[in-house]
Amino acid sequence: MDFEEEPPPKEWGLDPFFFMFAKLYIKDILELKPSKLGRKIHFYKSHPVTKVEILGAVVFKQEREKFTCYGVDDSTGVIKCFCWKNSRQNKASDSGQSIGGLPMARQQQELQERSTLELGDLIRARGRVKTYREQMEVSAFSYCKVDDPTLEVQISWMREVPRLYRKYYDKPCLGSSAGKRPGDTGSDGPLTLSKLVALMVEQLREFLRESKVSTFSLQDLETVDSLVSVACRPLESTPTEEEAEIAASNAKRVRHVFTHAAQKLEEEGLAFVKKCYPVKVYQVTVKDQELLRVTRQIILADCKLPHNADQGCHFLSVFRSVTERFRSVNKAALRQVLDALELSSDIVSSTGSHYVAF
Repeated sequence: MDFEEEPPPKEWGLDPFFFMFAKLYIKDILELKPSKLGRKIHFYKSHPVTKVEILGAVVFKQEREKFTCYGVDDSTGVIKCFCWKNSRQNKASDSGQSIGGLPMARQQQELQERSTLELGDLIRARGRVKTYREQMEVSAFSYCKVDDPTLEVQISWMREVPRLYRKYYDKPCLGSSAGKRPGDTGSDGPLTLSKLVALMVEQLREFLRESKVSTFSLQDLETVDSLVSVACRPLESTPTEEEAEIAASNAKRVRHVFTHAAQKLEEEGLAFVKKCYPVKVYQVTVKDQELLRVTRQIILADCKLPHNADQGCHFLSVFRSVTERFRSVNKAALRQVLDALELSSDIVSSTGSHYVAF
């Protein structure tokens, strides 16, 4: 099957695209191909796309009784984005999931109501793609005005989207028959339990970056359908006896995949253990405001010492002081914190391992 061909419906749910908000260029959204089966689903190459996220400038605005139609321009194209005044999508999702006690849908609705968008404003929207009179449109589930005076959001977007295209969008789905010849298992080989964990790590990175979640437990993650669907994907190789026992039960498999994926995020420093009792709770590293504040204060105080006057505070010195307060923070997590503080101009690296605070 050629990569451009539409995969059979039984494979749609195997592709994370089917559940995620794909960050596509508007030009590519406008050129999405409708399914040959006539269902309300479109394809980017062989990936099934139902929902998208867009970021762009408002170039026209049409007010109606029940909705406002914005023309959104991301410099690759312009698409109509319908934002409903009665927030019917959000009201329908109010009974949905709450991660870590965070009522996301309600917060999104309140944010929308405070957002007044005019021509030239930057809008971020998430919604379903659909075809109306042979034109692609976005029907927004959520949207908001983005205040971006330093262009930080737009620069981050311009860095992230090309990476997503290179790593995921322009490649066949892992485990899909798209892009494979008969008998070919693909360059990455068949989907094993370890590869499923690696795939979940990628999904969790995206989920934690895009959501407002700052703390999470494994039980919280198991309430997110899009993540659970990835963990339950069928394995394509003959598992070992131990893997077979895990794969035989969906509950065991989901817990195994989430546990090992969370451990990988911890090793990378993207999260650290906040508390262990009665359940293990992870903290998203760069969203821990106390950790950011304490780290900056440590660097600020150490830079006043005479031996740090020239180059600033050394990384290892900062690490020793931080771990006195946050014992489960590893060096990779501290690197994440220092990068975040440097991005916000709270500190600056004077050398590869020395930092100065302002």
